Amino acid sequence: METRATGVYRERAERRRRTRGTGEARGDGWQRTEEDEQLLRLATRYSTLTLHQAAYACWDGRIEAARLRIRLMTEAGLLHRSADVRWAGTVVWTTERGAQIAGTGLSAPNRPGERLLHRLALADVGLRQEADGHTVLTEREIRTAEAVPGRATELLAELGAPRVPVGARRGDLLAVRAGAHAVHWPDLVLVLPGRGYSAVEVELTPKPRGTLRSILRAYRAAGRRVFYLGTEPVVRQLQGRPGPEDWIDGVGQEVGLLPPGGAAPVPDGLLQVRVLRVADPAVAAQVARHAYRYRRPA
Repeated sequence: METRATGVYRERAERRRRTRGTGEARGDGWQRTEEDEQLLRLATRYSTLTLHQAAYACWDGRIEAARLRIRLMTEAGLLHRSADVRWAGTVVWTTERGAQIAGTGLSAPNRPGERLLHRLALADVGLRQEADGHTVLTEREIRTAEAVPGRATELLAELGAPRVPVGARRGDLLAVRAGAHAVHWPDLVLVLPGRGYSAVEVELTPKPRGTLRSILRAYRAAGRRVFYLGTEPVVRQLQGRPGPEDWIDGVGQEVGLLPPGGAAPVPDGLLQVRVLRVADPAVAAQVARHAYRYRRPA
């Protein structure tokens, strides 16, 4: 039920949308900055960001600065803002108008639903990679590039990936074939100029073993390097765990991408498994709670 205060805010925000514009013309009442436009691009590419993620990606961690600019862009109709999920706090994603201004070539993302935690966790991973100077393609960018014949090849060449194959079928370059008709789309693709590119999978929940085997075999068949960043239960499923007497192998050993017996993985092997680390405190706490449900006794 809408309170009087909420109703007044919505009325005021709607009035500002009609009269203040998008911050790009004289008389709008505010001036859109480079940081604002950066947020619009990131929120379109990653689908959803927390206030904390927006602040650290665009305003050097200044939460109140991010809060103010997000309010202005929300009132201008460029961002959606929600605080409906208590653990996440304030989250934002672009409107269609905001996505157009972002200029990424992507449409506005859907409203975050039950996969909100996964969206925010992979955004955390991608944003940290970008902050370290790496080039990241999100799943939305991957799917859009693969939808246009030849575009994925052009994109990788533009980003400096060497030896990009020409004429690959849809889903054979940035994604991998996981069966006769199925395509598996990675969460992210990390492009390393002059060195190639790698898939990045952010996994919070163990998959059915058959599904995971199919995906890993697809990466092996494609000769594609993949980094799995997962919660502790996912890491155990992938690389195994100590048993009462010997090491119990995981799915990575079953498909031949990890050495048996719990030995250290090959540094330049196709499969690299690491525990997921999340910078946003609220997202990290929720990831830990989620992982706790899947823990197994030693």
